[in-house]
Amino acid sequence: MQILDWILFHTAARRLKQRRADFYYDLASALEDKVPLFTILRKYEARSRGRSRGDALLFRHMLREAMGGSLSQALIGVVPTTELILIDAIQGSGDAGLSRGLYFLSETVEKVDRMFRTVRKAVVYPIILMVLFAGLLTGFSLFAVPILADLLPPERWPALGKVLYAVSYAVSHYGILMALALVAGLVAFALSLSRWQGHVRRRLDKWAPYSLYRDFAGAMLIVSISSLMRAGVSLRSSLERAARFSSPWMRWHLREILARLSSEQSTQFGQAFSTGVLNGSLEDRVQDASERRDPIAAFVKIGVGSIDRIERSIQESASRMNTTLMAMAGITLAGMMAGFFATAFEMQTGIQAPPTVQSP
Repeated sequence: MQILDWILFHTAARRLKQRRADFYYDLASALEDKVPLFTILRKYEARSRGRSRGDALLFRHMLREAMGGSLSQALIGVVPTTELILIDAIQGSGDAGLSRGLYFLSETVEKVDRMFRTVRKAVVYPIILMVLFAGLLTGFSLFAVPILADLLPPERWPALGKVLYAVSYAVSHYGILMALALVAGLVAFALSLSRWQGHVRRRLDKWAPYSLYRDFAGAMLIVSISSLMRAGVSLRSSLERAARFSSPWMRWHLREILARLSSEQSTQFGQAFSTGVLNGSLEDRVQDASERRDPIAAFVKIGVGSIDRIERSIQESASRMNTTLMAMAGITLAGMMAGFFATAFEMQTGIQAPPTVQSP
């Protein structure tokens, strides 16, 4: 494949991934009307020839991969792995079962994408706030404070002014090191989200910002498992499939859940999920489902229904975190302004004071 075709192909794949909820719905509708999968994909490929070369390349690739009737094989590299697992599980039940599963998957994807946008908004806002605050702090330190220091020696500054001068000195002399340390800390934090395991991590998952990741990942786990169980896959097999495509942090929890299912707690699977992978309310719902007359059906019900609740929970946690960051930034900025004006007032007082007349 030429470089231009490669770019067009992957651009088309990215577009399809973004609108995959509609794609699943359209496939389900056609399959429900007993249109064969290969015929559907061939129609999409023919339609896209005169519209987009990238789409034509993508559907041509999907046609080749779907020769054996496997939709999951055709969608490898296009949709998330968790959805491929579900499609692979439901396509064995024929076109009717695949149609029902794709309808369900379309509804689920819409809610999951909306929850993902909520998480992204919760992460982006604090980053923008930190960048703006760092810009203000740098501007004060490099431009405003040096002017005051030229007019009035720092040793004559008031207490708040001396604090401001100390901050300015640190920024002007060690700002690059501080910025590198901050970037390194953010990178380490981002890497730790999906990798860090252990007792300390379990405790930190109860507090923001780690709790945001825990809530999102836990909700995705329940949605994936309930979707597989709805397709007829057992709970243990669903957990094992999820473990193969999960992050190290999630695999750590899944290993513990599987170990608990093998112990005396296997009669009620709700207790097995009390590892910290879920927030309190979702953990309680799983526990309640395990005590119902039909625990598997009850577990499936809480899957997609939990997305809306988790989305609200993430919004509330993000709102609290953003309010805290804004309060901290406001207090710090107010302190800087107070130090600046206190120093300026001290300098003005010194200028207006009459000179001391020395006695002969």
